[in-house]
Amino acid sequence: MPRPSIDQIRSVADFTTLFRWNLTFAKFPSAVASPPNTEDLNIRCESAELPRLTGQTIIQNVRGHQVKQSGIHNYVDSITLTFIETVDNIIHNFLKNWREAAWETKSGIAVPKNELEAIVILQRLNNQDVPIWEYKLIGAFLQDFDLGGTLDGVTSDSLKPQMILAFDYFDDRSLS
Repeated sequence: MPRPSIDQIRSVADFTTLFRWNLTFAKFPSAVASPPNTEDLNIRCESAELPRLTGQTIIQNVRGHQVKQSGIHNYVDSITLTFIETVDNIIHNFLKNWREAAWETKSGIAVPKNELEAIVILQRLNNQDVPIWEYKLIGAFLQDFDLGGTLDGVTSDSLKPQMILAFDYFDDRSLS
């Protein structure tokens, strides 16, 4: 097969870009007091990892011959969302309230699992900002977080907190 020509490359559809996407919390954890609205989170979300499913391989050796086949597939444990914090502390308040619902400071009391879970949707967009693919995370909860950096006197950058969300599974589908 010959190498593709420039005309063949020019004839393919628009390329999908990494900067056209949206984040939506379709369902906030019910135990989180006063969650932000999903637009506030979307505006402040700087980057988001896409969820993945990885497969194990079964290897069989029979009298000197080796064959492989697909085995159990597992969802990668988590994704990371990186935000840019603003002086109204939207992200920090959300992180604190979600964290406290999962493990109350001093007492260790936690709300039931179903009250800690969210449904999170990531959508990839085309060049007209129309959704073309959707990843829906089911059973998402705050697994870990980073409050956004080291406070110092020499860095001229914004605070970038991260949410690490674990989830039970994701459903992805084409929207175009």
